[in-house]
Amino acid sequence: MKNCIQCDKHIIINDPDPGDWFCDDDMAVVCSLAPNPNINPVSTHMSERHEFKSIAVAIRPYNMEKEALIPDWCPLK
Repeated sequence: MKNCIQCDKHIIINDPDPGDWFCDDDMAVVCSLAPNPNINPVSTHMSERHEFKSIAVAIRPYNMEKEALIPDWCPLK
């Protein structure tokens, strides 16, 4: 695998930028095998409120594979 999009354990979520209407279609990639140790239930960013750890956040939809690189903490490494 070259990125997390190729792994069946990734989840793509909406992650719009609340302060920039141009980025209201931003996405984030999270790992369903890694719980988020820093959940912030009051954050305006969906990736910070998600139950799973973020791999890449605030991604333009056409850059998913380019930006969802395998992190050092990947549970499958």
